[in-house]
Amino acid sequence: MKFSYLILTWNRRAFLERCISELVANIGASDSEIIVMDNGSDDGTPQYLNRLKSDKRFRIYLLEKNYGLASYKKLLRKARGEYIVIVDDDVLMFPPDIEGTFARYFSDFADFGFLALDVVQNEYTNGAKPSDDHYVEYVKGENIIQAGPTGGWCACFKRKSFRKVWLLFELSNINMKAPEDGLLSGLIYRWCGLKSGIIKGERCFHASGPHYSRENGFLDRDIEKYRMSGLADFVEAYKSYK
Repeated sequence: MKFSYLILTWNRRAFLERCISELVANIGASDSEIIVMDNGSDDGTPQYLNRLKSDKRFRIYLLEKNYGLASYKKLLRKARGEYIVIVDDDVLMFPPDIEGTFARYFSDFADFGFLALDVVQNEYTNGAKPSDDHYVEYVKGENIIQAGPTGGWCACFKRKSFRKVWLLFELSNINMKAPEDGLLSGLIYRWCGLKSGIIKGERCFHASGPHYSRENGFLDRDIEKYRMSGLADFVEAYKSYK
């Protein structure tokens, strides 16, 4: 098995259904596994996920309560693929041939250990990606990596790299102020000597931000998420859309 796709979700069934549908369509007949862990949702997500169990590519884990981003510790223990891809449940579109793209870029850029897809940016969202002046470009032929802040919206790393840092990952505190993507990319850099970056031009649609939260009925849910995480600036930003 070459790829493990990991999705952590909580009370965003509408996003999750579209995310999974788009992901499955993109990877086609691949024998990769898709592991979904639910953080105690009460919006019908468990019922939806239970219906996916008939597809042998899926492994479903239903937690009794919301453990927040700390659930990534449980989720990463389940991965068996050579490549591990973390997919946020609000990624609603993927570029073609994700697996070929990640494998090619890891081969061409051997000094990188944590790579994310680029994101669609429009008047409503920056996809959680900072402006281009935060990045330094590495070019090989037509392939470009932007080295710099690398979010976990659809990010890939090798399992052999994770094995070197898994204990430190397990012992770390993971939350909205110190999320899993920054922790993983930092550990892989410090202990494996491998940089992180974004695959320029290979864009997914990461529907982050209050506009898409409101449009899909998740505004109250997200305000509560940020309130529980102590992120007052995000709470106020999302409240302004009510």
